[in-house]
Amino acid sequence: MKLGLLMRGDQLGGEELALLFHQVDFTFDRRVLAAGLLECRDLLHEAVGPHLTAKSHGRINHVFGHLADCDFLAALYGPAEPYRSHLRRICEGLGRMLDEGSL
Repeated sequence: MKLGLLMRGDQLGGEELALLFHQVDFTFDRRVLAAGLLECRDLLHEAVGPHLTAKSHGRINHVFGHLADCDFLAALYGPAEPYRSHLRRICEGLGRMLDEGSL
């Protein structure tokens, strides 16, 4: 929520981030994606540094700590359900929002 407000206030730039990992087959490497997510976490901390409290920065660490977990990523990007269909719907929704300019 706070990130959305910062983006709408032109205090953060919007990018397509990691939709590509879902949309293109055979690109998944859990170590590469985990490192990329941790780099995104660090960039996010830099971007929102003066705008958020230490508690909010802790929440960012908590979320990215889960997202960058290699076992979680292997399950999420694996071919099996239940994650595959959920991930596809999330990426489709994000893609639509990017196309419409609402994200």
